[in-house]
Amino acid sequence: ADTAEEAVRWANERGERVGAVKVRLYRPFDVERFLRALPATTKTLAVMDRTKEPGSSGEPLLQDVLTAFHEDAQASTPRFAQSPRAVGVRYGLSSKELTPAMLIGLFAEMARERPRRRLTLGIHDDLSDTTVTYDRDLDIEPASVKRAVFWGLGSDGTVGAAKNTIKIIGEDAGLEAQGSFVYDSKKSGARTVSHLRFGPDPIRSAYLIANAGFVGIHQFGFFERYDVLANVGHGATVLLNAPYDASEVWDHIPKDAQRILRERNVALWT
Repeated sequence: ADTAEEAVRWANERGERVGAVKVRLYRPFDVERFLRALPATTKTLAVMDRTKEPGSSGEPLLQDVLTAFHEDAQASTPRFAQSPRAVGVRYGLSSKELTPAMLIGLFAEMARERPRRRLTLGIHDDLSDTTVTYDRDLDIEPASVKRAVFWGLGSDGTVGAAKNTIKIIGEDAGLEAQGSFVYDSKKSGARTVSHLRFGPDPIRSAYLIANAGFVGIHQFGFFERYDVLANVGHGATVLLNAPYDASEVWDHIPKDAQRILRERNVALWT
């Protein structure tokens, strides 16, 4: 919901007329409050369910919304002169990310004269053609937000250092701070990826960093196993922990990684 709010604010600043409703209580579903939360000018509503119920006519929240619109149409004084169109959207399946770029693509689909009735965000659906296309390179985060990503091994101190950094900057530098950590159940000895954001305003970005201004790679062997430069932004700084002298490091970096570092004009430190 915070990601949706971030996307809505960005789109409206550019002349769109879009909004977001956060459903905080699902059962019991309060039809009257839900209808009041929608502007009377609402034309199309994308109902986002993070679930999939094969065989049903629609996911749970979508069915409740359709029922609410139907009951409103039958009321003596309906809120809407014409019931809004409700579009069912699946998202977040298999822990897939939900990014502002996906939501901007969803708004474009909703603006069509006849949007598709069932849509999918974040997963390529080549069977039933419900995939929402979007600009994967779209980045709406403000320049005032500093973004850093750290690659390490469980128990090597990377995650602990990242959490200490958040605490120091959040408490002593007067900035908002956010941290998201990706690691598996093995923890010790397994890969860890720390995503840190800092900025002057509240941070609502509930998704992993795609264009980092700083990337720390604490294990040189990751180059052979993972795409450690996937979220390096243009002009970023990369700090590499290497077992080689500074004059030798470049020759040991894989050719594909060298090309990315050049193309993105990265400042490489070791």
